[in-house]
Amino acid sequence: MKGVWKHAVEKTASVRWNSLFVKLLGGFLLIIALLLSFNVLSFAFFQTNIQKEIIDHNTLNLNNTVNGYEQQFRHVESDMMRFYFNERFTTLVAGNDQPNYNAVAAVKTEMNALLSNKLLYLENLFILFRDNTFVIEKESTTNTVNMFTKFYVSEPYGPVFWQRQFAENYTFRVFPAAGFREYKYDKSVADKGELLPVVIKNKFNSQYIVAALLDAKSLFRSLHYNGEDRFFILGPDGKPLFQSKPAKEADGESVWNGALPGDLAFTGSEGYSFRDDRYYFYKKGANSDLIYVNVIPNVRIASQVERLNLLLFGIMAVAVVVSLLISVWLSMRFNSPIQGMIRLLQKSGQPHRLNTNIREFDWLGRSISDMIHANHGFHQDLRRKNKLLQTYGYMSRIKSIHHWNDVRDLIETSKPFYLVAFQLSFTEKFGLLAQEDQEKTAYYIHEYINVQMSGRFAESVTLQMEKEQILSLLFAEEDASAVTDTLHRLKQVFDRDKDYGFVTMAFQPVKRHPHELSYAYEESQLMIGSRLLGRETQIITAVPAEQFEAPMTSAQEQELLSGLLAGCGDNGCALLAQLLNEMAQRGASARRFAEFGKDTAASIMKLLLEHHYDISRLLDGQSPFLLLKQCWSVDEYVAFFRRFTGEAAELVRERKAEQDPIRDFVLDYVAKHYGEDISLEHVAEKLNLSRSYVSTYFHEKTGRTFSEYINGLRMQRAKEMLSATDSRIQDIATEVGYQNVNSFIRMFKRICGLTPGEFRRIALQQGSER
Repeated sequence: MKGVWKHAVEKTASVRWNSLFVKLLGGFLLIIALLLSFNVLSFAFFQTNIQKEIIDHNTLNLNNTVNGYEQQFRHVESDMMRFYFNERFTTLVAGNDQPNYNAVAAVKTEMNALLSNKLLYLENLFILFRDNTFVIEKESTTNTVNMFTKFYVSEPYGPVFWQRQFAENYTFRVFPAAGFREYKYDKSVADKGELLPVVIKNKFNSQYIVAALLDAKSLFRSLHYNGEDRFFILGPDGKPLFQSKPAKEADGESVWNGALPGDLAFTGSEGYSFRDDRYYFYKKGANSDLIYVNVIPNVRIASQVERLNLLLFGIMAVAVVVSLLISVWLSMRFNSPIQGMIRLLQKSGQPHRLNTNIREFDWLGRSISDMIHANHGFHQDLRRKNKLLQTYGYMSRIKSIHHWNDVRDLIETSKPFYLVAFQLSFTEKFGLLAQEDQEKTAYYIHEYINVQMSGRFAESVTLQMEKEQILSLLFAEEDASAVTDTLHRLKQVFDRDKDYGFVTMAFQPVKRHPHELSYAYEESQLMIGSRLLGRETQIITAVPAEQFEAPMTSAQEQELLSGLLAGCGDNGCALLAQLLNEMAQRGASARRFAEFGKDTAASIMKLLLEHHYDISRLLDGQSPFLLLKQCWSVDEYVAFFRRFTGEAAELVRERKAEQDPIRDFVLDYVAKHYGEDISLEHVAEKLNLSRSYVSTYFHEKTGRTFSEYINGLRMQRAKEMLSATDSRIQDIATEVGYQNVNSFIRMFKRICGLTPGEFRRIALQQGSER
């Protein structure tokens, strides 16, 4: 800048008062004078109001913090209250006070869904039961003693404290924050940090309470913008629940022990008090009745005022100096080119090229460069979107979905092509991977196939048709052998990870015309379905001949089911093993094996349900259909059916060991005549027993009254007909034994919670989604 001033002084002598330079400089100085006067007035005004503004700023800061805490507590209360209105929780504990682990698994899933929301700052959720010591938390199920003497240990919050909460009268309460720790199995101690307990109770359901532990420090750091302040949360009774710093961290303020004065009064819903050279800003929560207090030393506010005054004065001084320098420099920059042009005209009479940098020219060049750069970005974005539209166009064409002409123009409709379909199958070992890794696997496989195909065949398109299905269209001039070689190389790569999964590659070595795209895709699905059993990647190159022969005859099925009802599973298992081996000898596809396994398992389960067996005891409560999906060899199918039929036969043998002729007669008679107008008197007459004796006996043996049992059976049959048929509700009511349709609707809603029409709509929606 020294050069600017020196040059300006040298030019002053030769500059006339009516020159462009003087006019420009005078205009700039006038603007500077006006701005300076405005700044002086503003500085004088703000100097008198700045302390009030700082107090208002701290009040607003506390308001934002309070609103954040109140909103956080509302979210936590709302999310925790859902546990009381979830029908799964009514079955958490069975009649024998033992946990229902199926329901517990569902509860833990919902817990972890809430805990995965980092914005809630939840360390853990747990459910405690009034009548037993059973505790459900995010990672496991345990008892009260282990939970609060090993996993979450804090002196104020021992097992006795949590059991005492069942007797307390409240629905939502925040308890004082405390340090928690965990005693691990190797005797080490893990610090859980400072946690804020929150308890939700439902006065209409006192069987259990839901509690949460909030990360107090993280919540404070996210909601309070100045972590150097002393911040307190007090209960409605004025007792501290949380403070941002312990007393020993007093920032040098030795005269204050860090605690709030005992006689500090909070009048009104918000405000501040000044005492002991400190400001105490406070506000009461609108929903929680908690009191939030922020303590600011007066010396800090005074120092802020002083620093701000110095800052404003310094900015104003610097602005004046910089404005003067810039004014002189800009005046010279504007004046020099014009003066140079005048001198050139005076010398030669013609303009010559000036050896000077003109900022306007630089601006024009930069603008053009920016336009080219922006245009390049637009083209890249357009190419990406066209790629997405092209993928959509091919998928629509494959599935015969009508699309716009503009989309049709993006896909290849004139060249012949090869079609290769890839069906991904994953093993049980794959299911042990992290969920994130599982979700990314199909994407990475798609990208790998795309790279291999596009690297070998210049014109190729690879599509992700389904989560586990990929399709490649090859517009190649090469013959089919080039495609086959590429598939064999891919097979070698896929077989390296066959412990986690394998691929079925369907490729018919015939070029297709564009109008055959949908037909070629359907053929590829048939080819994928012809895959043989085995845990390795297979390449299918021919459309299979259709097979209509049923693996099991009606007589064989009757033999299997009769044997199970007799309590003998060995003969049925031997029959199924024989049929499976015969299918393997005939070269049956994996799909045929899967259909056979599914149909056979469904027949066995239907038989057991019709005879009122508890099928939840089979296969450790796992679905047989999910287990069948993991069978990829004859031996695995045989092992599955050996276990399945053996456990089914064991159920029958247990039932036979505890046969009850009276109960069995009633159950069988109701199952056969539930659609008729039957009564307990009628059944008792059949047994030649009194009505009261049969009623009491049936209730003792089944745990339900006669009317509860027959109504439950009728509603179960009604739900099956509502889901599987389009019969009128009145006809279904008559079919299950109700002559009055209104009585049927009332009973259905009382037992199922929905009207028959609402149940049918939900069942149809779920069926269409599947």
